[in-house]
Parts: sequence; structure tokens; C-alpha cells
Amino acid sequence: MGVFLQSLRDGGPSHAVETSEEGFVVVPRRRTNRADFNRFAREVMEHAGDDYVALPRYDGPFNYDRVFIIPIEN
Repeated sequence: MGVFLQSLRDGGPSHAVETSEEGFVVVPRRRTNRADFNRFAREVMEHAGDDYVALPRYDGPFNYDRVFIIPIEN
């Protein structure tokens, strides 16, 4: 597992983690600025590739409300 994927799984100041059957879901913390979470979600998607697949979900124009993360097992 890559370092970035592990940091996603651990949570952070702008995001919390919920488990799912296939992997986990990154969601904004309650008091996180939407623009900050949107930037974070774009970064998550840019790092996708060998370690995981990132599937974003929108709750309006240009606003992400969560990103589904499915780890790729080697």
C-alpha cells in the first residue's frame, strides 16, 4: 500500500473515513470549508492509479461530497 493511500485511510483535518464493502469512503469533516475539500478530492483523484481507484460523487456543480476509494490489490 502506498504512502498516499495509507494517509487517506488514516483520515485527516479535512476528511473523515467511512468503511465500505469494497474499500472506504472519504467524506468532508463537518466544519471543513467546501473549497478545501474540493481541492483535496481533486488531489485524491490525481493520485489514483496503481494503488487505488477513486470515484467522486457530486452534490452540485463543482462540489464533491465524497470520494469512494477502492484499493487495487497486487
